[in-house]
Amino acid sequence: MKDEEILRDILDFKIHNQIYYNESIINVRNPEARQLFKSMRDDEMRHIIKLQQKIERLYSKTNIISKIFPTKAKY
Repeated sequence: MKDEEILRDILDFKIHNQIYYNESIINVRNPEARQLFKSMRDDEMRHIIKLQQKIERLYSKTNIISKIFPTKAKY
């Protein structure tokens, strides 16, 4: 399995989790539980954004910006 396929599978899983949390927020009446689902949904959104950026980097060609701002810090 290629890295891209693995990342896309994880991305799909995270998106389904976010949908579940959104549905739970609508259906749950307890404010504390609702807040917990909101927090979990927001965490999933951060993960989704990072995964999408990582997938885009796989497709992007090396250019001057990526040389100036590498994806991993070199110390």
